[in-house]
Parts: sequence; structure tokens; C-alpha cells
Amino acid sequence: MSLWLVACSCLVLASFVFFCAWGCYSTWKANSDRQELAKLRQINQQYREELLSLQQQAVEAENYLQEVRLLDQRVREMTGMGDRGDKTSRSGSSSTVPRSSSRSDSSLEPSKVEQQFSRINFEAVKARETLQLLEKDLKEYYAYLAALPDHRPVSGRITSTFGVRSNPFGGRGSEFHNGVDFAVSYGTPIEAAGDGVVTFTGYRSGFGHTVVISHGYGYRSSYCHLSRSLVRQGERVTKGQKIALAGSSGRSTGPHLHFIIEKDGKEIDPLTVLK
Repeated sequence: MSLWLVACSCLVLASFVFFCAWGCYSTWKANSDRQELAKLRQINQQYREELLSLQQQAVEAENYLQEVRLLDQRVREMTGMGDRGDKTSRSGSSSTVPRSSSRSDSSLEPSKVEQQFSRINFEAVKARETLQLLEKDLKEYYAYLAALPDHRPVSGRITSTFGVRSNPFGGRGSEFHNGVDFAVSYGTPIEAAGDGVVTFTGYRSGFGHTVVISHGYGYRSSYCHLSRSLVRQGERVTKGQKIALAGSSGRSTGPHLHFIIEKDGKEIDPLTVLK
């Protein structure tokens, strides 16, 4: 009888120890699983945040690239180079970000993809800055070309050139002629030789009714012996714009345009500038 009780007691004790051990293991396993799950959730949240950051960088990169495309188009239009004719899509099919069929490819890790996006952003920003400087230089160059007084103010025949000439009024000797004369009919429209601002319109002794335009870049042009001015002092004019009508005012032998160009305050031969 005592042996049976001892056997039963041992069995109960063994069962108790087993269940206690199993309970401890289960508790440890559950805690371990919860910790692992929490760690996985943390990693997943980290990846989610990194992917959102990469998405934002991708948008910024595309915006930069679009600016570069527009700048490139404007520069090509300004230079007459035309389109590049490439077939690259706006979605970035020519992207340098590597692609792989293997989802475990280390090149697709967020940290490495972020580095590549940063490099693309850097290159796009530098390209944009370069094109912006080029566009600025081209605008300044075309502004200079527009201002340069190289447009013939009239299409009439040149009757007297720049330099020393015989006295046209029948007197003896010679005189220095500070411009060129164009033979025109009375009332012929006179056009501005270049973009600029009218700095004078009125009567000048010897030159009669005169219009003076400052073109910038050291250039100034004068239109003399006019019958009428069509512009006012301070008015901005463009190359080829009608600014006056030809006449024979002042010291003149007949209807004509006396045209003067100055560079840095010095009168120069207009034919060295006119097309």
C-alpha cells in the first residue's frame, strides 16, 4: 500500500514539474515571439518611413529633371538647335536606378537606393544650374543683338559716307562728315536701328529736327533733318520701329536722312555697324 502511495506521489510530482516547466517554456516562448514581432514591426515601420522618403526624393528628382527638360528646350529654341529627338519618357525610363528580378538584390536596399536618388538629384541640380547660366548668357547676348544699331533706318541710296568730303553747299574746301546720308523722299518713314530708349527729340542747330536713341552697350544713334518725330523722349523703342518721317530741316540741300552712330561717346562710321 505504501509503495502505491509513493508511486502515485512521484507521478503527481513529476506531472507538476512537467507542467511547471511547460508553462515556463510557453511563457518564455510567448515573450520571445512578442519581442520578435515587435522588432519586425519596428523594422517594417523603418522601411515604410524610408520608402516614403524615397518616394518624396523621386518626386523632387522628377521635378528637377522636368525643369532641366524645359530649360534645355528653351536653350535649344534660342540657339536654333532643335529637339534632341530622344525617345526617353517623362516617367524616367532612362533612370540610372538599377532594376533586378531578384527581390533580395542588395542594390534595392533603401539605403543604397537613397544614395542613388541623392546622386541623381545632385546631377539634376547641377545640370539645371548650368542651363540656367547658359540661358542667362543667351538672353544677354540676344538683348545685345537686339540693341546693336545694325538695322538700316531707311532703304534709300547712300549719297555721302563717313569722313572728309567736299563742301556740299558749293563753298570751297572740305569738311568732316560725321555720319552717312541716305537719299529719301520727303515723309519717308525712318526706323530705329536697334532697341533702345529715346533720349532726345527736338531741334538741333544744323541738324534740324532730330531723334536720338540710346541703345546701351555704349551705342547711340541720331536721325537728323527730319520733318516729324513719331516718338517721345523717354519712350522705349524696338529695332525696326517707325520713329520719324524724313524731311529737309536744318542745314540741308534737300530731303535726306543724316544718320550718326556713336560708340562710347565717339562718332564712328555707321557702315561698320549696319548690315
